[in-house]
Amino acid sequence: MDKPVFLLLGCNILNQGILDKFKSYGGFVVVIDRNPHPAIHGDLNYQLDTRFPDPIIAKLKEDGLWDRVKFAFTCQDVAVSSMTMLGRACGIKTISDEGLRHASSKGNMTKRWAERGLLNRVSAQFQKFDDSIVRMNRQWDTIIKPDNSASSRGITILEKDAQLDALKAAFDKAFNESTDEAVVVEEFVIGTEFTVEMLGDGEGHAAVYAISKKTHTKNVDRNKIAVKLHYNSIDDALQQKIADYAIRCYKALDFSNCFGHLEILLKPDGTLSPVEIGARSSGYIASDLVDVVSGRDFLRDLYEVQNGRLTVSDGLVPQTSQSSMYFFYDLPAGKTINQVCNLTEFMDQAIKSRASERSQLVAGTRTHNIDSDNSRYGLEVLEGPKALMTGQYVHEAEQRLLAHMLS
Repeated sequence: MDKPVFLLLGCNILNQGILDKFKSYGGFVVVIDRNPHPAIHGDLNYQLDTRFPDPIIAKLKEDGLWDRVKFAFTCQDVAVSSMTMLGRACGIKTISDEGLRHASSKGNMTKRWAERGLLNRVSAQFQKFDDSIVRMNRQWDTIIKPDNSASSRGITILEKDAQLDALKAAFDKAFNESTDEAVVVEEFVIGTEFTVEMLGDGEGHAAVYAISKKTHTKNVDRNKIAVKLHYNSIDDALQQKIADYAIRCYKALDFSNCFGHLEILLKPDGTLSPVEIGARSSGYIASDLVDVVSGRDFLRDLYEVQNGRLTVSDGLVPQTSQSSMYFFYDLPAGKTINQVCNLTEFMDQAIKSRASERSQLVAGTRTHNIDSDNSRYGLEVLEGPKALMTGQYVHEAEQRLLAHMLS
């Protein structure tokens, strides 16, 4: 019998875990990306733009594969619309049109959250620079970002009362990275960031599978680049509070039959504010990290929901006694790698790395600031006992690593 065909939109190395999962399901995997040098290889690779479904369908029909397509998946915000159209064309359940409209624009989602009393900060969308952006910056520190983009590109954080030239440069930077020629300008709020991994069905239910505490690098120029996502690392009461709020944010946008990757902020006064959400998850998060802490096969559950064989229950999925972490090597700029080593050498053997990328950890490398998700130095996908693998424990191991590597 011919294998079912799974479409993976995006060839980023972080999608290797997704590819491996699809293979374990017995699928024939087609990786699609316009990059002529893909970082991962499926059973077949197409060099096509992930944003446009029609050429993808035409190529699959030409190769006699279209009738076997059962699932389409992406980790790219810019490809969510294409993934949805591909899914509908092959007969699976997808996000609604209204949900897709919100998912495709940070301005749309924050406007809806504000209408529902969920936002708790000032946010506005612009198609061109005007004086109201200056007035916003006179009142608050400001973050300026593309309305729709990928890999944390085009983001600038400016202090209150920034120079006009700096504001205009930040706007132009965001506009040039935006796929829809729009820019979002927001009050920049200091707080603790979390990510929430959700799955909703077509019956109006949404489940939270995992919550991570997020850490950003300081080795960056006026941007926010995550270097740690630590799952199942906070107390039960806070997890429940975040989960309840996240489900309200998911449902407010009319999401259905899709993942929800929500970034959410815990402000110093204890209130929560959603930052943004994608109708997708991310590589290694969807294939490994969520599975460790939820005890579920997160990716398969999405597959079953979209094929009408599974509904979920509202609320937080019971968490295991394990913790997991997306750890990105965060090297201070202006240093030289003298000793090649990796994080696991400085940790207890009870903590394992399920996957890693260490090819840039090369002796003699001169380090630099990072400006996007794609410019980080490598990663570990960690799992270990929650009682042992605390944030403090990982931080101390990281400091020993850096002292040895950069000695």
